[in-house]
Amino acid sequence: MKAIKARYDGRVIVPEEPVDLPANTPVRVLVPEADDLAVLTRGSAKLSEASFSRIWDNDEDAAYDNF
Repeated sequence: MKAIKARYDGRVIVPEEPVDLPANTPVRVLVPEADDLAVLTRGSAKLSEASFSRIWDNDEDAAYDNF
């Protein structure tokens, strides 16, 4: 499955990037509610903490801790 950014122009869904699909290909459009987006954003940030901690916690970057 592929995620494609798009917008609704009041009549149809318009992709914000080229889409390589044959005409009439069935697609599923998921529209997040405002609360869903906030939950996804917080969840993504939380899941990223461990990775960022490993990457940023090193002696070479310690100089930036003082800024």
